[in-house]
Amino acid sequence: MKRYDPMVEAAKPLLVLYTVAIVIGLILGIICWVFDITIKNCNVCEISGPAKFTNKLYEAFRIKHPDAWHILMYSRAKNWDGYVKYISDYGQFKIGLLNKVYNECCKMGQKVKIIDNRPPLGIKPVIPDVLGDKNLREVQKEALEKILNNRVGDTPFLICASDLAVNFGKTLIFCGLHQAFNRKLKTVLLLNSADLFKQFKKEIPELLPGEKIAFIQGSKCNDWGNFNVCMVQSLSSNIKRYQRFLSEIDMILIDEADVIDNKTYKTVIQHLYNSRIRIGLSGTIYMSDQKKKLIHNLNTMSFIGDKVNQVKLVDMIEKGYSTPITCKLVYAPFKYSKEVDYPTEYKEVICDNKEAWKFSLDRTKYNLKRKRLPALIVCKFIDHCENLYKYYVKHLGNDYSIQYVHHKTKGRDKILQDFREGRIDVLIATTIISRGQNFPELKYLQNTASMDSNEKSIQILGRLARTHMNKKRSYLDDLQFPGHYLKRHGNHRRIYYQKENLRIIKVDG
Repeated sequence: MKRYDPMVEAAKPLLVLYTVAIVIGLILGIICWVFDITIKNCNVCEISGPAKFTNKLYEAFRIKHPDAWHILMYSRAKNWDGYVKYISDYGQFKIGLLNKVYNECCKMGQKVKIIDNRPPLGIKPVIPDVLGDKNLREVQKEALEKILNNRVGDTPFLICASDLAVNFGKTLIFCGLHQAFNRKLKTVLLLNSADLFKQFKKEIPELLPGEKIAFIQGSKCNDWGNFNVCMVQSLSSNIKRYQRFLSEIDMILIDEADVIDNKTYKTVIQHLYNSRIRIGLSGTIYMSDQKKKLIHNLNTMSFIGDKVNQVKLVDMIEKGYSTPITCKLVYAPFKYSKEVDYPTEYKEVICDNKEAWKFSLDRTKYNLKRKRLPALIVCKFIDHCENLYKYYVKHLGNDYSIQYVHHKTKGRDKILQDFREGRIDVLIATTIISRGQNFPELKYLQNTASMDSNEKSIQILGRLARTHMNKKRSYLDDLQFPGHYLKRHGNHRRIYYQKENLRIIKVDG
C-alpha cells in the first residue's frame, strides 16, 4: 500500500509548473534562437545554430546538378551523389551567398546575428559628381548609391552585382567606385576581353586624371598602380608571380560578371583574399530563372553576391540615354519538316541553305534602300558567316563595301575599326561582336544566328543602343526560321524581347 506523504503531494503542482516552464523555455529558445553567421575573411562565411534548423538550411542549399547523370557517366566521381552543396557539413559557405543564406534563415523564422571578422575599411564613400570632364547622370549616381549602401541585415556588405543595360556607362561606374573612396583603396578591374581592354586603356585615364594606372596583359608586369586594369587570363597564368600584389588589393571590380563561373576567375578571386569590396557589373546577369541555369547563377553569386539594382534597355531609351529600337520578328518564307537532330537542322536550314541566304539578303536590301547604314549581320558559326559573305558579295558587292569577321579572321581589329569609322557598309560577323564592341552609328542589325539564349540575344540587341548625332532610331530584324528546334528558339527570343518591354512587330519574309 502506497504511503501518503503530504509534502510530496504539496510539491506536485509546483513540479508540474516547473516542468511546463522548462518546456516553454525550450520551445521559446528554439523559436528565438539566434543564428550566428561569422564572416571569417573576404572569401568565407560560417553559420552555427541548432541542428534542427541548420540541417534544413543545408538541404535548401543542396542542389541537384542538371547534368549529374552525364557527369557521373563520364567522370571518375563515382562516389558523388549528383548534388552540389553550397553550405559544407561544417557550416561554411562562400561570402557571395551571405545575403541569400541570411534571407533563408529569416524565412525559417530565425533571428540572425552577423559577426564580421574582417578588418574595417576606415573610409566612408562619397559619390562623385564629376569624373575627368564628364558629369555623372542621376541614374549613374543612383546605381553607385545602391551599390555603396548595400547591407545584409545591419551589416554593410560591398560584395554585390549590378545589372546595367548597354550604354549605361559602366566605365564611369567603375571609376566612380574608385573615386568614391577618394582613390585610397588599391583596386583591380578584371576583364576577359582584349577588345574591352583596349577600350578601357583609352577611356579610364581620361576619367581618373593624375591617378597611377597600370594595364596588365601578358606575362610581364614591372610596375603596379593604384588602379589596375587586368586581363584575368594573365593573372591566372602568373598567379604565383602576382600573389603578393593580389593580397594587397582592397577592391575588386569585374566587368561582364555573368561569365565568372569558370576556373580562371575563381583562381584569381580566391587569391584576392583581403579585398573587402567586390563589385560585378553586367547587362545580362541572373537573367534566367530556369532550373538548368540555377547552378550557374549560384556559382556566380558565390563570388559576387546578389543583384542590388537593375536598369533595363527600355529604361535607358525612355530617359533618352539610348537610341529607340524598332524590333521586328521576320518569318522565313520557306518550310522545313524533317525530323533530325539540332546540328543537322541548323546546318540544313541556316548554314548551307541558299533560301536562308536569300532571305537574309532580301531583308538587308530592304533596309539599305531606306538608308539604314551601316548594317551588321550576326551569325552563330564561322561557316555560316563565310557562306553569307560570299553570297552578299556576289549579289550586293558592286554597290556596297562588305566584309566579314570571326575569331579566326586575320586583321580583325582593323576590320572592326574600319566598320566603326564608316569605311565598311555591311559587316557579317559571328557572335564575337556581342560583347565589348561599340558601333555608335550602327542603324541596322540582323540577328540570323537563331540562338536560344536570353543573354546573347540582349547583348546583340545592345549593339544598336548607342546614341549618335547621325541616327534617331535603329532597327533590328530577328530572323525566325522553320524546324523543330529553330522555331522553338525563335519563340523563346520573342519572350526574351517581351520581358525587356520592347515593342515587337511581326513580319512575313
